[in-house]
Amino acid sequence: MASSRAKGSSRTKRKTEVPGQALGYSLQFTRLTHLLLQAPEGSFCSLELLDDVAQEESAGTVKLIQSKSALTANPAADRAKSLWKTFANWVDLAATSGFEVEKTIFELYVSRPVEGTIVESFANATTQQSAQAAIAQARTLLWGSPPKFDLKDGVAAEISSYVEKVFSADQSLLERLICNFKLTQGSGSPQADLEALVRSHPVSLSKVNDITNYLCGVVKRHVDLLLEAGKPAVIARNDFHGWYTSYVQKIDRQTVLSSRARAPSEEVSRGYLPDNFIRQLDIIGLSFEEMLGAASDYFMASFDRTDWAARGEVDETSFDDLDDVLKRAWKNKQRTCGLNHGSRSEQQQGQALYFDCMQFSAPVQAMSPPGHFIPGCFHMLADDLVVGWHPNYEAQLKPKKVA
Repeated sequence: MASSRAKGSSRTKRKTEVPGQALGYSLQFTRLTHLLLQAPEGSFCSLELLDDVAQEESAGTVKLIQSKSALTANPAADRAKSLWKTFANWVDLAATSGFEVEKTIFELYVSRPVEGTIVESFANATTQQSAQAAIAQARTLLWGSPPKFDLKDGVAAEISSYVEKVFSADQSLLERLICNFKLTQGSGSPQADLEALVRSHPVSLSKVNDITNYLCGVVKRHVDLLLEAGKPAVIARNDFHGWYTSYVQKIDRQTVLSSRARAPSEEVSRGYLPDNFIRQLDIIGLSFEEMLGAASDYFMASFDRTDWAARGEVDETSFDDLDDVLKRAWKNKQRTCGLNHGSRSEQQQGQALYFDCMQFSAPVQAMSPPGHFIPGCFHMLADDLVVGWHPNYEAQLKPKKVA
């Protein structure tokens, strides 16, 4: 039993570095998705091919991106191993035959805002002179002043070889590399940053989360399929744009409006009994249950109008257009009712008009609303006495004078 408990307890242990490592790897897929959303037409984006993430354009321009998650440590600090290893790798790459430094952007992406004297001076260097100054400043900071470089032996062993490679590189090559270096910092949440980018596109705000989830999923799946087939993880921007466009057309060109309103309780519905739209039903002799049903439709339609407008699913002016359609429909039905039911009592005429209007349907921005919505909108108009069911509803609802 003791050995069983020991075995069970070992399963609950976890390595504290695992979340950071997993996030670092997962971040590459997020950055690839972000890059594809911004890549120019005709370009290709890759994962773990030229660098962590990379972009190649038809004109020959290349962007190499080292992506760094930063849950706790600062990967861009002056003495960070990740910083110097990155630059050492870039120096090796830039020194290979045929490599065009001038056509390459060397980007260090960090998932949250960070600070570092060296990395900031490198990022701000855009000319040969400023690059020279930035390199000299970094060398002095880590090695001390030339020619003795008294601080060189104090550089930590884990970065000393990388620092040596960078500072010993061809000066002209290093300067050109620094001139094309870019530091990009996220907000602290790569997923939130990706959503913000999608939100800046002409899509409904209510669909941003669904679209972002889809894009992340389709990129991950496509990369997995390529790797499983032994192919490099390269995605054409035009292919990605096609996936993006078709999905947006599917999800953001909806034909049905979905209600998030919940039917009110009977207690809430009873609260509407003194309102004009319920009094209108009373004077044409409808039952108490029908009045409660009307109160429910009114409540849910009111919620829907506010909710759809707030989410960006419906432009608010479309409700004014709908009200105009309902008022015209009511007017026409009122005339038809007078012709068809003129011999009946006024209550019966009112009921005939009311039930006819309750069966009327109309789209909202070319989308079909839920069943309670149009009746609820009619009740809103009836509450304002813009429409009515009894032939003389306005006179019937006037307050009676006290003798």
